[in-house]
Amino acid sequence: MLSVIIPTFNSEREMQVLLPVLVPAAVDGLVREVIAADAGSTDATGLICEDAGVEWVEGGLDVAARKARGDMLLVLPTTLRLRRGWDEVLRSHLEGKGGTALIAEGPPTFLERFSGVKLAGVLIGAEALRRTGASNLSDLRRHVGRAKHLS
Repeated sequence: MLSVIIPTFNSEREMQVLLPVLVPAAVDGLVREVIAADAGSTDATGLICEDAGVEWVEGGLDVAARKARGDMLLVLPTTLRLRRGWDEVLRSHLEGKGGTALIAEGPPTFLERFSGVKLAGVLIGAEALRRTGASNLSDLRRHVGRAKHLS
């Protein structure tokens, strides 16, 4: 099962867009839980998460990873706009025993093929994430490097 972790900080607007996109994957059983790893929001981010049934933890990615129950974690930036069908691409990857991967808004541009995708979520095993010691998404992206790209 998959746990989704979303690092947040005053992300009420972004969460209103991102969370509904995750609902079909939760209904289909792909997503087990969604956890917001909050860095001290002072807006309505917490209320939005509570209304949506998102587990709220204060602290970084490492704190959320310890709470996650899934054996695979999908860490998403709040500003990522997942494309239609993202869940089927991810399911196929997982069923094929695929490992760490990046999931982005679309296929990488010509330049991103060499420099890396600028805005992407990271799919990683729970134990692998814990071993990295990454406390935020930028740290995690550095540890992952150029993983397989899903879109």
